[in-house]
Amino acid sequence: MIDLNTASANLLDTLPGIGLALVQAIIDFRENAHPFPSVVVVQEVPKIGPVTYENIRELVTVSRSP
Repeated sequence: MIDLNTASANLLDTLPGIGLALVQAIIDFRENAHPFPSVVVVQEVPKIGPVTYENIRELVTVSRSP
């Protein structure tokens, strides 16, 4: 499982359908908006829609915020 709140760019890039632009969008979201409280919130990241979410949802997790 890949933790959306702590994974490196290189690790996020291994997810299906997630290229460098989406990797940066995920990192920007978690650093500027807030850490992901749940996996489903990744859909709030610009350009991550239902199809991308379905492709990654069983491959990712989120750690609790410190």
